[in-house]
Amino acid sequence: MERIPDQVLDRPVAGRNLSGATLREVLAGGPKVLALLRHLG
Repeated sequence: MERIPDQVLDRPVAGRNLSGATLREVLAGGPKVLALLRHLG
């Protein structure tokens, strides 16, 4: 498992049912499952 760099954690995020404005805020508070989806079109 790799550690997520600070510059990535501080980027703004948008989406449904997110509890924070940055990735760091969304992932705070305990273990989470993180799924990254990429649109290829």
